[in-house]
Amino acid sequence: MQSFKTKRLSLAIIAALSATAYAGEVQQTAQDEAMEVISVLGKRVSYANNSTDDSMKQQQAPIGNVMDLIDHLPGINVGQGDAFGGDDYTTTISMRGFVIDRADQQLGITIDGIPNGGSAYAGGSKANRFLDIENTRFVEVGQGSADIASASLDALGGTINFVSDNPELERGARFAYTTGSHNARRYFARFDTGELFGHTSAYFSVSDSFNNRWMLSGSNGHADRLHVEFKSVTELADSRFTARLSYNDAHEDNYQPVSLAHFNKTPRWDGLTNVWTGDPDIDQNFAEAWSTLRENTLFYVKGEFYLTDTLELDITPYLHLQNGRGDWLPPYQVFAADADGNRIARGSGASRTTYTHVDSAGNPILDGNNGQPGAKRVSSYRHTHYDKTRYGATTNLSWELGTHRLRTGLWLESQQRNQTRDWHEVIDPQVYHHFDEHPYWVHFDDDYRHKVAKFYLQDHMTFGDLQLTVGLQKYLVDISRTDNLNGLGKDSISSNSSWLPSAGLVYGLTDRLEVFAGYSENFKAIADSILESQKADDLGDLRPETATNMDLGLRYFGDRISFSSALYNVRFNDRVVLLRYATAEDGTPNYLAAGDGNFDNVGGVRARGLESSLSWRLSQNLSLTSSLTLNKAEYSEDVLTSKVNPAGEPVLVQDYRKGDKIAGIPQQMLSLALNYHDGNYRAGFSGKYTGSYYGAAKHSFASDGSEVWNRDRISGHTIYNAYLGYEKSLGNGGLFQSVDLAFVLNNLTDKSYITGGSEGAYLIGAGRTASFTISLSF
Repeated sequence: MQSFKTKRLSLAIIAALSATAYAGEVQQTAQDEAMEVISVLGKRVSYANNSTDDSMKQQQAPIGNVMDLIDHLPGINVGQGDAFGGDDYTTTISMRGFVIDRADQQLGITIDGIPNGGSAYAGGSKANRFLDIENTRFVEVGQGSADIASASLDALGGTINFVSDNPELERGARFAYTTGSHNARRYFARFDTGELFGHTSAYFSVSDSFNNRWMLSGSNGHADRLHVEFKSVTELADSRFTARLSYNDAHEDNYQPVSLAHFNKTPRWDGLTNVWTGDPDIDQNFAEAWSTLRENTLFYVKGEFYLTDTLELDITPYLHLQNGRGDWLPPYQVFAADADGNRIARGSGASRTTYTHVDSAGNPILDGNNGQPGAKRVSSYRHTHYDKTRYGATTNLSWELGTHRLRTGLWLESQQRNQTRDWHEVIDPQVYHHFDEHPYWVHFDDDYRHKVAKFYLQDHMTFGDLQLTVGLQKYLVDISRTDNLNGLGKDSISSNSSWLPSAGLVYGLTDRLEVFAGYSENFKAIADSILESQKADDLGDLRPETATNMDLGLRYFGDRISFSSALYNVRFNDRVVLLRYATAEDGTPNYLAAGDGNFDNVGGVRARGLESSLSWRLSQNLSLTSSLTLNKAEYSEDVLTSKVNPAGEPVLVQDYRKGDKIAGIPQQMLSLALNYHDGNYRAGFSGKYTGSYYGAAKHSFASDGSEVWNRDRISGHTIYNAYLGYEKSLGNGGLFQSVDLAFVLNNLTDKSYITGGSEGAYLIGAGRTASFTISLSF
């Protein structure tokens, strides 16, 4: 069933279009920043970096996911299970051998420099929870080293910073409507105040979107999203203040990762069903019951103070609130008992027995005698609840001192989150998964606390055409977990870094050509999720992950042609991985697993490669952008573990082998985009080739008893996209100032392909998808 939050949407649009504004003049610094053009080649700094441009926004439907904007940048591969990116559960990103997926978060994400609070499915939030595509000014990606001031606990392989749009300098309003494949529809409205009180400008926007899952039809699941943003900028004589608020309410029915064998057999279906059968064994895969529900609110105020001509200070306090739920539909109920065999409603207890039927009196049938007269089938609706409050501040001080620019900064954050899992009785499994609002059993109720402090110091020195940068940073991280139900009490660990050095240089060979080199040591704190399955006393040998990044590159900025190319060498040490997925013997989810598995350090990874990007203005109306990635990512150490072989004997095996390829990392990627603009008309065509790679690398026994490691060779593929647009000014005399029409077509050839995933569990890429958007300005 399609559901729209029409009342909230209508009220928000009325508020946006009827707001009172005042005319005036905004400070010149705000004008300069609003008109700033960011090169797709990134900043002229000592580390590899790239940024998105407007053409990358035009290639994406407004209903899409802001994470997809970076997919055509060098080194980056974004995978989405949903055609419009409407399923956070199946969003994956890889860059230089580092990934963001369900098991690992090794890349930092920030919003206007504010940390996102992690990208994990359980308690994390990717950038699409905080930004609409229309309100994204650009995205800057620091591959490898990144900016030393970046505030993230996940930035092993770099940081992705999403920069929000600034308010317009003139009062105005925009309304847009999108329709498309898979019953897609979206409403968007934005009101810009122009100048207020002689120094302030602001905007308010709201969007409401819906689309069905692209697989099957009917009751095949959907994504439903309400999103609100507000931003204001105040310019004073010696200071600037920015305030921003975003609110996001999403309901996303998930896609199921599949095996390679499944994909080869049915490349357009993930195994989830679209018809309720009344049989819980089948209906556990009903698409509308695999759901992600999330609300996220992020608010910050940034104060920038120009203390003297050479001294600048900025302070940014922020607050992030999240609550949500993840749903599954186990085909049974659980009888949890204490040591005396008495049923309990809270806690794991001494034993847990599953049952599929109750007798005529409603009592659980625990002995398997399900054929007795009056027996009735039962099932559960399992909810995992996520609740998080996160607040903190970043502060940075910059001092120009002769040939030196000194920077120092501090990031402080405190986070409290709760994760609770409860089981609800499905009222009548033969009808639908309607459930009793009161749980019959609460499995666990855990509180987690984070305290983070990061310090950094950097000196940027300029000697003619040579710029040198040296820096140090350090993280202090304390993590605790309190078990509120199962008698385990409070457990805590510290995950501190050593002092992490960085250094780099930029040398201008000419006014247009420069060479750069960079070195940095990066750090990822131990995730609190590790405490779900292991006690701190058992984690004494577990070390935080670290990475050493080295870049050597060349940049050229010409009138018509610009390019950047970088060689990189990455050493990833003490990699923490999930050693056991929480699945049952038949491959279905292990609904009783409290965590996702056990974690351990698995040695090292080494990645080497080349990243290149090109921007070429072929004529006044035609431009070309391209990126090339060559990557070789391998395990650098053997990792041993104990297993039971097919004969039932305990054996010592190499869980990961030195020299094997890292799973899920393409070795070659090539992206090419042509963009045409002539007066009112615009058009573009793009293609991205993703080379083959191994989907799995972890040791396994084959059906014949032989040992295998690198396996599941994922075929390379090329995906083509296109867009057409028309914009017409309607003059100032009427209600509307302009109209814009945009048509976007993704996966032109309707290619079947795997778009990402994790070890042994892959995501099916969406088929051909079209969208059309009409926008009106007032």
